[in-house]
Amino acid sequence: MEIQCPHNSRETMVTYMRNKTSKNWFRIYYKNSTCIRFTPKEVGSVFGIAKFTPTVNEIRNWCKEMVEKYDDQFKTEQMESGRDQTGEVERETQEPMVV
Repeated sequence: MEIQCPHNSRETMVTYMRNKTSKNWFRIYYKNSTCIRFTPKEVGSVFGIAKFTPTVNEIRNWCKEMVEKYDDQFKTEQMESGRDQTGEVERETQEPMVV
């Protein structure tokens, strides 16, 4: 699922990508380049010296809201489905029957 940042413009686009099987991540389009980042702090560093502008601060705050809202939900879904943090299904150890 893709969630678009409300502060997107023609030159800058930030999208929160939700994934069922692995970590959620951000896709950032800035200066004719696209990159993937996993934390709001990493998203802010993409903008270089512009990371201290009010618009980038709003984008970073939006990223923090998305992480708070959806990352905890992902961990809860993993626990309920029997998956661990890496997405691997936990297997029960079965010992062979001794006769």
